[in-house]
Amino acid sequence: MTLAGVGVFAFAVGVLMLPHSAALGDRLPELTCLQVAFTPARATAIVRSFTAEQQLAVSRLLVPGDVTFAWGYGLVLAGLVGLLARRLDGRWQTAGAIVMWLPLVASLLDVTEDLFLHAIVATLIEHPAATVEPALPTLAGIAATLKYVALAILTPAYSIAGILRGLTVDRRAGALLVYFLLLLACISMVMRPLQQIPDCF
Repeated sequence: MTLAGVGVFAFAVGVLMLPHSAALGDRLPELTCLQVAFTPARATAIVRSFTAEQQLAVSRLLVPGDVTFAWGYGLVLAGLVGLLARRLDGRWQTAGAIVMWLPLVASLLDVTEDLFLHAIVATLIEHPAATVEPALPTLAGIAATLKYVALAILTPAYSIAGILRGLTVDRRAGALLVYFLLLLACISMVMRPLQQIPDCF
């Protein structure tokens, strides 16, 4: 699962997203603000702040870019949590068998969010003066919030506690590699919203 996720992740970033990310340059973090805009006015203001070329790039970053990317990180993280759980015992292992599905739930939420945001961007590209349907940014914001709860709070909480537990029961080289990779993944998942979301408000 982890290796499949790495392949999907690499394809999404290197092939689907890279050209459009370059078009946005240092404005790429503003897509996080679009995710948590929640209101038509804020979502519209963010989209209209981009040039026509950048709006098209945002549209393509969302679909198919981020839709594919979501399954990449979901598979990687789910696989690593599963590998961690296999090295634990008792309730830790049982909890891990449940927690490992959270990244894939987050992927599904991310795809849902992307589709709502894509509808907003596509509407404003086709009709720049259009009024955004209120439900779209609200539903996208809810999906994004639940995604970040799963990715940046629940999964890292179990993972870090599980790694500490794992260090007491399995210190073989393979286990240490799993702990290290999972820790890096969790730090990445926590730091992005922690750094970007506060600047949106």
